[in-house]
Amino acid sequence: MRLGKRYRQLIEQWVSEILQKYPQVHFEGVEPSPEGGVAIKLRGPEDVVMLAMHEYADKTIEAARKYRCDILFAPIFEPPLDPNWPDWDIWRLKDEEEVSVR
Repeated sequence: MRLGKRYRQLIEQWVSEILQKYPQVHFEGVEPSPEGGVAIKLRGPEDVVMLAMHEYADKTIEAARKYRCDILFAPIFEPPLDPNWPDWDIWRLKDEEEVSVR
């Protein structure tokens, strides 16, 4: 996938910062997002990846406004490091729960 200069700079900067701060997270590459932007694929424990995505939420909005770069995260979750992670059930879809009940 061919990226523009600004996309490449932002992605390289963000990924290096995330990998330094969260060594449990692994960079899996980039792919086009369905909405027309670029998705950064991150693999790691669900709680850590969600924390990193939350930390970069403001930066993705700023990149869209300031540079017109639509950058998203495409998480690939593994089980959370903390089994008592309080947000575990928040991220499940109700549809998934309904399907498992049927």
